[in-house]
Amino acid sequence: MNSHYLSTQYINGETILVGLLGSDIRLSRSLPIHNSAFHELNLNWAYLPLNVNPKSDSIQDAVNGLRALGFSGANITMPYKESVIPFLDELTPAAQRIGAVNTILVTADKRLVGGNSDTGGFLEDLKSKGIKWNDRPVLLLGAGGAARAVAYGLAETGCGPITIYNRTTERATKLATELQKFFPEQPIQVLDRLHSGNIASNALIINGTPVGMKGIYAPSGEDYLWPSSLSFQKSQVVVDLIYAPLETSLLKKAGFDGATTINGLGMLVQQAALSFSWWTGQDAPIDTMTAAAKGIAL
Repeated sequence: MNSHYLSTQYINGETILVGLLGSDIRLSRSLPIHNSAFHELNLNWAYLPLNVNPKSDSIQDAVNGLRALGFSGANITMPYKESVIPFLDELTPAAQRIGAVNTILVTADKRLVGGNSDTGGFLEDLKSKGIKWNDRPVLLLGAGGAARAVAYGLAETGCGPITIYNRTTERATKLATELQKFFPEQPIQVLDRLHSGNIASNALIINGTPVGMKGIYAPSGEDYLWPSSLSFQKSQVVVDLIYAPLETSLLKKAGFDGATTINGLGMLVQQAALSFSWWTGQDAPIDTMTAAAKGIAL
């Protein structure tokens, strides 16, 4: 990561602050992405790391601190995309339906408004890579905040049947029930295990779990959820929302089997661009943000 993006301007008493709230944000590329964009547009803004210890039960204090310290907004990452909701004053309609928040806007009258740019970021990245999902079957691994946003966006824009697999079946069932409420005509099912007979040969397969991220493993001790005996198909598209590392073990296996693979870097940039525009009211410099995400100075 280029240090140019870690300190792009002189911070003074008029600098507008935003940041990233999460439990372990050492691997996040959001700081260089946003700070490079502020620098590119000559904005006196700064994006700061706001690490919150999940064992301290202090996410409410952290959220209230945004208001108290004069922040203009924040991004929310694992594990707070759902648990942050009770401490906000308002949700956008999309965030309310998704049940997860990844962006907070602090209004002029200090109200905290929760939104979700993960949905738009994910779909925009698929579009940019020429992936069509209309009527394509979807297999979603996970049922947390990012997975919820992805499932909502795909259902809303007309994907094929959605199948959800999660380590905790109850959580997958809860997500399926909530999706069905908003999309009653959408075929949705929950799996308790993965095997060749319940995965479509042309499925869009999405890992929305943190398994595969550096240092995070499945209960089995493996660094991906996919059964090692189960092969991918060449007509399948496998998306891992993880971007550190860029090629997870899941994507390596999928690529070896001939499937199309996509990592989470593009979604990261696209959702960041949407958050950036919500906060600043300006179009985001996508090329600059992408270069920063890759660690390349333009």
